[in-house]
Amino acid sequence: MTPRIGRPRFVGICTLVACLVGLGWPAPGAPDDGLLASENAAQRQLRDRGVVVSVVTSNDVPVTDLRPADFVVREDGLSREILSVTPAPPPSHVALLIDDSQAMQNSVQYLRTAVKLFVKAMADATPAPQMSLMTFGERPTRRAEFTPTAAIIDRAVDRIFPVSGSGAYLLEAIAETTKYLRLRTAERPVIVALVGENGPEFSTMLSRDVLQALQGAGASLWTVVLQTGTQALTSSEARERAMVLSDGTADSGGMNKVVLTPQALDSAFDTVAKAILARQLVTYGRPDSLIPPERVEVEVKRPGVRVRAARWTTR
Repeated sequence: MTPRIGRPRFVGICTLVACLVGLGWPAPGAPDDGLLASENAAQRQLRDRGVVVSVVTSNDVPVTDLRPADFVVREDGLSREILSVTPAPPPSHVALLIDDSQAMQNSVQYLRTAVKLFVKAMADATPAPQMSLMTFGERPTRRAEFTPTAAIIDRAVDRIFPVSGSGAYLLEAIAETTKYLRLRTAERPVIVALVGENGPEFSTMLSRDVLQALQGAGASLWTVVLQTGTQALTSSEARERAMVLSDGTADSGGMNKVVLTPQALDSAFDTVAKAILARQLVTYGRPDSLIPPERVEVEVKRPGVRVRAARWTTR
C-alpha cells in the first residue's frame, strides 16, 4: 500500500497568511502603513529646520505678511526648500544689560523711562518671557534674577545710578549672561544691551570669544547705543566692543540701534521691542547629511525690506 503523503505545512501557513491579509491584517514581515507614516513623519521632522527672522522696512517697521515664496534660505551656499512661515513665539528669556558707567551720568532718567517701556512690552507678550537685569559699569552686577514679573524688573531699574569715574564691561557682561542662559537651558533667549559708546570699555575679552559664547547659548544680541559725540577707537578694548556691536548683532540675528540723544532712548527701545515681538519662524527642509552646515543665509525677495537672522545654524 502506497503511503499517503501529506501536504507540506508551509502551504497551510501561506493559506493562513493570505486569509489574514485579505481581512486587512499585515502579513508577517510586511510594513505597517501606520508605522511607516510615523517613521516618515519622524524622519521629516529630523530634516526640518527653523530660523527665526526679523523683517523690517527701512524705518525699522516690522513686516509680517510675507509668505514662503518671499524667502530664500541657503546653507553653506545651497538653497533650501521653504516649507512654512509662521509667527515666532516670544523669547523664552530676555536678559537686560544696562550701562551704568560714567558715560550714562546725564541720561539716567531717560534710561529708566525707556527700559520700563521695554519691560512692559515684553510682559504683555503671550507667553511672557522670563526677564533679568544686569548692569556693567565698573563690573557686571546682577540686579534682578530671571522673573516673569515686570514690577520686579522695574524696581531694579529704579535703583540704577551711574557709577562716577567708572568704565564699562559690556563684553564680560554678555559672556557671563550666556553662561547663565546655558545653565537655565533657555530655548529662545534674547540679550538686550544699552551702551554708552562714548565711555571707555575695560573688558579684556576678544570679540570672537563673545560671538562664540552667543552662538553656544543660541542667543540673539540686540543693542541700543547712545552716541553723544565722536568716539575714537583708540584702544583695543574699544575696537573689540565695536566689533561685538556690529558683528555680534548681525551674526546672531539681532539689531544695533544707534541714537544721538538720550531723549531718543524710549523710541529706540520701542523699536527693538516691536521688532523682537514681530519675528517670524521660517521652516525649511534640510537634506540628510552626516556633516551639518556651518552657516545659514536668509534673504527676502520683496524690495524695500531688510531681514535679520542668525547666521549660524541649528544642529
